[in-house]
Amino acid sequence: MSVILLSLSMYGIWCFIHDTWQWWLGPHFVRMPSCSFLIVIRNLDEQIEDVFRYVAREIENTELECDIVAVDVSSNDFTAAILERVASNMESMKVMTVTGSQRPIHDAMALCRGKVVHVLDLSNRMSAEECIIAICALLRQERQELLIRRIAK
Repeated sequence: MSVILLSLSMYGIWCFIHDTWQWWLGPHFVRMPSCSFLIVIRNLDEQIEDVFRYVAREIENTELECDIVAVDVSSNDFTAAILERVASNMESMKVMTVTGSQRPIHDAMALCRGKVVHVLDLSNRMSAEECIIAICALLRQERQELLIRRIAK
């Protein structure tokens, strides 16, 4: 009888160690890293305030730490003044004005606080509507939890 009890206890200890080892190396849910949106803008004074107010609302609805860095590239209209006014109402937004031969993305990267930086170019490549759609899609994607395997060190 004692041999059976001893073998069952050894088997129980082995199962406990095995399950603990599998839990340690097994997949775990992790949070997405913080992100920054670096938005390059030029001559969008009619649309830019609506874009940033909408994006600010979307960022508030996520649990992620997000910030916005708006880079005004030599605008000839009221874009810079509008960006400064909007940034004064939003604590997670910073504005940078670039003129001449400066490199807007390179210089503005230092202002980004997130571990992941999304660069959106409204000066040449995207419209305001496409920017809103892209940011909403990125925030929705980053809202999901990921299941990853822990790497043994």
